Amino acid sequence: MKAADEAPTGARRAAAAARPPTGARRGGKRGSARAAWVPKQHGAWAMLVVPFLVGAVHAGLAPTHLPLLICWIVGYLCFAATGLWLRSRRKPVYLRPMLTYGGICLAAGLVLLALQPSLLVWAPVFAPLGGISLWYSWRRDDRALGNDIVTILAASLMTLVAASAGRLGSVTTALTDPPLLGMTLAVALYFVGTSLYVKTLIRERRSRGYKHASIAYHAAATALWLILPWLLPESLRPPALTQGLLVAFFAVTTARAAVLAGRAIRPMKVGLGEIALSTVLTLILLLTW
Repeated sequence: MKAADEAPTGARRAAAAARPPTGARRGGKRGSARAAWVPKQHGAWAMLVVPFLVGAVHAGLAPTHLPLLICWIVGYLCFAATGLWLRSRRKPVYLRPMLTYGGICLAAGLVLLALQPSLLVWAPVFAPLGGISLWYSWRRDDRALGNDIVTILAASLMTLVAASAGRLGSVTTALTDPPLLGMTLAVALYFVGTSLYVKTLIRERRSRGYKHASIAYHAAATALWLILPWLLPESLRPPALTQGLLVAFFAVTTARAAVLAGRAIRPMKVGLGEIALSTVLTLILLLTW
């Protein structure tokens, strides 16, 4: 048992890759079908909701946000089913949800483009990120840190997309809005840190390297918000209250990374903790910036 626990990370990853998807191992075809329709990666929902909510509320809600939200959520479901289809080497059980969600996403996307054609400019940005992530799935390595970073980057960019679909009115306006760019940075920094932190509790719980990387990353994020006023011209600086709250917020995540790494914590409790922190971050960004 001890030898197995101390197996190199690469060996564990190779063994995991040789196994079929989780749904196929637990519950056979029925479990596989459920996993295809409703992804088991519960932490992904915060990454879907927070960027969209921050961008939409900051810019002001508009009719275009409804088809955008449908396209975003259903698109994720289609993306998750496609990833399972690739991991399973194209098993038919994953094809139906993939095509169903894909059809709904396409319909919502056409409505969205009819309302605001300028949003099509984001397609070349998201396409390569989605392609890289699906490549990880095809390699059965979708839990890799590289894939996490790619998907988090795509999710964080939704802050800008949602804002450009709102009352800001255009992609150019969204990209030149300093508070919005700062919010996007805060969201991306938080979720990348979350990926590292969660790995130190589950898949890499015995890895000192991941623990040290997680602590260093969160400390660097805290330091960034601490020195940000000296890096930017006065017109681009966040309000003092916002900056102070973000420094405190990332300091808390740094302490969390240091104290809890390596502990055996149930995934449900980990998820509830992330929901709480995601809510706090959302409130800081929307109420003070």
